[in-house]
Amino acid sequence: MSTTTCRHEEGIKAAHESCIDASVRSPLLLLFGNALHWLVVAAFLAFLASVKLAFPGFLGGVAFLGYGRLEAMSRDLFLYGWASQAAIAAGIWLMARLSGRPLGGVILRTVINSAIVLWNLAVLLGTLAILAGYSTGVEWLEYPNWVSSMLLLSFLMIGIWVVCLFDRRANIGSGGRAETALWYIVAGFCCFPWVYGTANLLLTWKPVSGSAQGLVQGWFSGAFLLLWLLPLALASLYALLPRLSGQHLHRRNLSPLGFWLFLLLGGWAGLSRLIGGPIPAWMTSAGIVAGVLFLIPVLIAVINLAFLQRSGGHDGDGIAWQYLRSGLFLVLSSALLGAFVSLPDVSAFARFTGVTSARDVLWLLGAVSFTLLGVLHKATPALLAREVWCAGLSITQYWLAFAGVLLLAVLLFLEGLVVGLALLDPVVSFLNITSYAQPFHVLEAAAWGIFLASAVLAATNFTRALAAERLFPKN
Repeated sequence: MSTTTCRHEEGIKAAHESCIDASVRSPLLLLFGNALHWLVVAAFLAFLASVKLAFPGFLGGVAFLGYGRLEAMSRDLFLYGWASQAAIAAGIWLMARLSGRPLGGVILRTVINSAIVLWNLAVLLGTLAILAGYSTGVEWLEYPNWVSSMLLLSFLMIGIWVVCLFDRRANIGSGGRAETALWYIVAGFCCFPWVYGTANLLLTWKPVSGSAQGLVQGWFSGAFLLLWLLPLALASLYALLPRLSGQHLHRRNLSPLGFWLFLLLGGWAGLSRLIGGPIPAWMTSAGIVAGVLFLIPVLIAVINLAFLQRSGGHDGDGIAWQYLRSGLFLVLSSALLGAFVSLPDVSAFARFTGVTSARDVLWLLGAVSFTLLGVLHKATPALLAREVWCAGLSITQYWLAFAGVLLLAVLLFLEGLVVGLALLDPVVSFLNITSYAQPFHVLEAAAWGIFLASAVLAATNFTRALAAERLFPKN
């Protein structure tokens, strides 16, 4: 009798989840599809920029395709075209499922779809503006003011609904008590407008004095990664790894401590980028301490999740499990490298080298991107109500992405060490230092080529899934 009741409850839960997936299907497919195709464009521009850095004469006759513009366009597309859109999609899907509430009626769905179109229009126009030379010149905020306003408006049109859904969640789980994943989703969706709006206000809309701009930009770079993108990645890990394993969190009582330490330290960790800069000494010290102590909430997340083992389940969940487990490993690796770079003795020679670039690559293309790709591979079959992935393409794309990101991070790290130590030696000329870096630049271009191939395969696999849905719609 109890077995029959349990199966009946599972059937009701599966039907309810299918109803939720159907309600969010159109906005999520729009978000995931656009994000993947922007990822391809971003990887292609990054590949061109890396070739340009290795061989300065490349595209020499095309003035508007200089290294500075290529680098700015690719970086912003990774941030706003790929990662932010995929994070929004993951947040919507997980919030709807965990709260037990489907997306509202036609009006709300139309508003969200309009916001997604506005977001992608802003990304397109911002990229073209940088290409035409109308960049703001502020790193990570190169889009013109009117484009950044469009991005903020479109996010608010989506984010307000997501946060309100948390307040109206159904009484599911332990008496309606919010899961750890929900905490991180709400934190991320509340932090984005604060972080992005404040940085634009102080750096591009109404710029503060020059001496304070570096401080604001350093804070924004760290907060954008650690208070917006990383919370959505951790929410995905907390939501999906226990589900795929069929097990509970290990040492669950530590998760509230990890969450509050995460919020407390995430906003300060970015100040470690300014060690040795013209800012008050206490701010530098706070950035160093936060950068090192940020390991604590990351280690708590690893303790909660690392011991989970995948149970049976669908074969299609295997690639999602691989992405999510790799994402957890890369979160830990990124935090370790971030703590290492935050040390004053290391920052003294590494802050203007590839070491800091390796840290950002591990966070953005490693920890965040791998986790979001895991959500993509888990969510898309649920949204389309069928197994949609080509196993060969998915596995090949996974290994290419893993090899590309790992190779790129290692090369940037080694290049930074070599260049940084050479810069400290007064005997070594700057011309010799550039010759030391040249072999690394060539290998980095090859690593970007590998990552580009993985992005193309991911977009191809997703497009194939949507084409199959159109050709063979579910009855």
